[in-house]
Amino acid sequence: MIVKNEEKMLGKCLESVKEADSIVIVDTGSEDKTVEVAKKYTDKIFHFKWCDSFCKARNFANSKATGDWILAIDADEHLKSPFSSVRKALKEAKGDVLNVNVISNKGSAHKAPRLYRNLPDIYWKGDIHNHLSKTATVNTDIEIVYGYSPAHKKDPNRALRILKKSIKENPKLVRERYYLAREYSYRKQWKKCIAEVNRYLKVATWLPEKNDANLMKARCYAGLKDYNKACDCAWEAVKYNANFKEALQFIANHMDSQNKQRWQEFANLADNRNVLFVRQGYDSKQDEKGSEYYDKLFEKDSDMSRYENIYKKIGKIVKDKSVLDVGCGLAELSKHVKNYKGFDIAKKTIKRKQDEKLDVWVGNALNKESYKPSDYYTILEVLEHINKDIEVLESITGGQEVIFSVPSFKDPSHVRCFNEDFLRERYGSLLEIGDITYFVWDKEHRKWYESDKLSQPYILLVQAVRLSS
Repeated sequence: MIVKNEEKMLGKCLESVKEADSIVIVDTGSEDKTVEVAKKYTDKIFHFKWCDSFCKARNFANSKATGDWILAIDADEHLKSPFSSVRKALKEAKGDVLNVNVISNKGSAHKAPRLYRNLPDIYWKGDIHNHLSKTATVNTDIEIVYGYSPAHKKDPNRALRILKKSIKENPKLVRERYYLAREYSYRKQWKKCIAEVNRYLKVATWLPEKNDANLMKARCYAGLKDYNKACDCAWEAVKYNANFKEALQFIANHMDSQNKQRWQEFANLADNRNVLFVRQGYDSKQDEKGSEYYDKLFEKDSDMSRYENIYKKIGKIVKDKSVLDVGCGLAELSKHVKNYKGFDIAKKTIKRKQDEKLDVWVGNALNKESYKPSDYYTILEVLEHINKDIEVLESITGGQEVIFSVPSFKDPSHVRCFNEDFLRERYGSLLEIGDITYFVWDKEHRKWYESDKLSQPYILLVQAVRLSS
């Protein structure tokens, strides 16, 4: 392992691999208690001066390993499978490099070569998004789950910086151009992303990555509101993988009404074979609903008291601060639904003494004239229901504290559903994402409860700061 400032994540990771014959930790300059945590599990702790190169750090770690096989794992990951499954895979191994299943704790997944023989000709390449010098020839059932380390916030532009440096030093690099394009995409720098994708596609050979790059390019053109070009780019991805569900869904979402239904049928049949990354959550151009729709949807259950624990959590976050309830002014569900008792932060979230004035206002995020100076903006039960979620966030002033909720599950009223990866990809260029709290559904009590043990369905409650333009 290579680690830096991972005191919050490292313990869970090391606990999952503590049955290994030995654990090698290479610290690249921690300023917290990372090393102290590591010492509870191993005495093989080494130090490496960080030089903006993951492969150099990983190869240094390889040089300290003494076993016949190496399992590479990151601090914000943990081994979900029992360690006995690792030993079993090695006993049966017919190759030198083995793939494991790397799964987001929110559902996205891909295969990665993490088990490999400790041989001189097997080493890491690439300063970032690194890969092994040998290709994996065997797939295993081993599962590693990854999350999101708070340490990333200390250097948010690390990946962009390293990729630009690597390509400048070696313009012939290929996969680095794909990942550089992704960095531009995260930042909504659509034209830069398109230009980098085009450079990548001229030299790329690996089809799953090329298909994903074409879908990335499609999203850029959609960001520029050129939907014809967007669909053409997505078609390039589908043309070489008819099972690319996300690309098919993208075309369905951006296609004219005459063809939309048929493309949706194609998307429903796709099974994501040979896709680079299997992600959850897709864009949609579904229209917002009117009062008649919501009346019917909530006619049997208009009481949203099941969100009580989310209200309480927000109350603890904002304490005695002032709040602008952006969502109520935009969704206006209370006007649509008879006896609606849902996400109304002005009435539910913040409890104060009766003789104090309640500094909570209702505003419309698409109408800045409705804004009042506030410590927090809340956007609850909104971003999943409307097409203009990006516009909502764009209209918020840079530096403003924001609290919002998004669901992981699809229901008839949702334009989109979220997991953490989709959330960060969609809003990462607009928001500095802070703490994320997960609420899972308790069927017996019909309430949402805060939990670190995830199960479907769940709701994410997000604290963030609007980035300056």
